[in-house]
Amino acid sequence: MTTHDLILYLVSSLLFGYVAGFLTVKINHGLVILLGKLWSTGNAQRRYILVGGIVTVIYGVTIFYQTNNSVLALIFTSVFAVLFLVGIKHAMHRFHQYEPILKASIQSLFPKEDPDDDNHDDLLDDTLKISLEMLESMRKSQLESLKILFVFFDSIFGGFLIFLISRKIQKFKFRRFISLSKENQVEYMTICANSKYGTLISTALKAFIGYNYYTSHFSWDKIGYNGKVLRRSFIN
Repeated sequence: MTTHDLILYLVSSLLFGYVAGFLTVKINHGLVILLGKLWSTGNAQRRYILVGGIVTVIYGVTIFYQTNNSVLALIFTSVFAVLFLVGIKHAMHRFHQYEPILKASIQSLFPKEDPDDDNHDDLLDDTLKISLEMLESMRKSQLESLKILFVFFDSIFGGFLIFLISRKIQKFKFRRFISLSKENQVEYMTICANSKYGTLISTALKAFIGYNYYTSHFSWDKIGYNGKVLRRSFIN
């Protein structure tokens, strides 16, 4: 086996391992949303281990038959397994980024329409504050389900599926939702709302964010509401 072949197998092990781990998490998130079921984090981790074990064995057997060298097969399979774990860790790290995703979603659902509206930024900031407080008060299972929703919606993988199903793939930017311009974020949200499956995500986001938007006292003047009906404990 030449040095070129060794480098090729090493690069392949690094790339395939990382991509396999990363996509395992993304596909799991997609199935949770599409099937309408919430699997706990513990169960998800067991599935990741199971999937990782299966694909690692398959990869190892494939390398062994190609190289006919058990030592090389063991080395490249180990590299694959390590990068599989790195891919999973990277994908799971997105769970901690739900706040900027939520903020961008609020801005795209309620863009500034009146240039002279001085309260708009305060309203969006207050909506974000109320939304985060609501998330903190939720049960762990509910919080986890919303985090999955935010992460999937924000991901390139999730966006690609939404645009593909909507037959708008030519408009897809191959960037995360939070990395898009405000105009493209609004377009993304519109396409998602008109998508066969994306509308499920859009409806959930609109229901959650819309409730918190109109809970903010900064929005009451817009709808002619003076807050008298609400009990004092609900007025922020």
